[in-house]
Amino acid sequence: MPTFTSPTDGATLFYRLYIPSSSPHKPASSLPVQPLTLVFLHGWPMSSRMFDQLIVPLVETHRFRVVAPDRRGFGLSRDWAMPETPNGGEVTFDTFVGDAVALLEDVLGKIGAAPFVFVAASMGSSESVLARVGSAFLREWCRGFVWMGPNMPYSVACEECPAAPSLEIWHGLLDGFRGAGGKDFIALAIPSVFRTDLGNEVGTRTLEFFQRLVCDADPMAVERTAMICQKPMKGELKAMAEAAEKDAKDRVPVLIMHGDSDTGMPLETSAALVQELLPWSTLKVYEKAGHGFYLTHTQQVLDDILAFLAPIVAKHTS
Repeated sequence: MPTFTSPTDGATLFYRLYIPSSSPHKPASSLPVQPLTLVFLHGWPMSSRMFDQLIVPLVETHRFRVVAPDRRGFGLSRDWAMPETPNGGEVTFDTFVGDAVALLEDVLGKIGAAPFVFVAASMGSSESVLARVGSAFLREWCRGFVWMGPNMPYSVACEECPAAPSLEIWHGLLDGFRGAGGKDFIALAIPSVFRTDLGNEVGTRTLEFFQRLVCDADPMAVERTAMICQKPMKGELKAMAEAAEKDAKDRVPVLIMHGDSDTGMPLETSAALVQELLPWSTLKVYEKAGHGFYLTHTQQVLDDILAFLAPIVAKHTS
């Protein structure tokens, strides 16, 4: 799999690039390669491997190209801060966005598949908004957003949204990661991501796989990213809505997906508020689903993504 050198500081970033094969397993009635690329942005504190069960059928059965980077410090993007990292070596949200913009401008240009749709989970949703704002190329070629369990507009309680997760909850998470029993803490916490207590069946080996994704992350990246992703996004979403009011070209289709039992990022303080800010967006709520509904409700998620993509694809094939 390929790597990319961040122009910010020389950090080596890993990404997955998948092109539909000529002889796939379970093809969808001889579909041609689709005219859209799907760009997957993963959530904290995992990597692009969190999307395996979505990416494989979308590429091989439904014939979409996929680009899925690992954010610095996570997955196979081993580098965190480099000697050349600005601000005294401090990684910020601007660093993440700069990495994403540079990588996507390069990769999408090289494969000649510029029209794309972001498919983002949790903090990846905020990253997708900021990346599009920060790049004329991405703004021109972005054809839509799919946000799964978005951490927007507030991921931490504040005066405007006191019902969002409290700062104490975030501090408790980080204390758990920091401690001598941090790896045991991860093992105990993972089932709650998928709300196995509600009857969602996730096998032991699958839970262990997701534990490894978190354990493999750089510990400083885990802690610092948890603080970075608390950035409020109401202003950016309002600006997105205002731009759409002024110019129909800026009214990019948006699909928001959320679990009704997500205790880490409650529906009422995130996805529901995003839909209010972007009234043309579509909100899909998954029953008995937590933050990890992308795994526990895989087929429903796939069906909803494909239904969302269908009219976008039609515009590029007509």
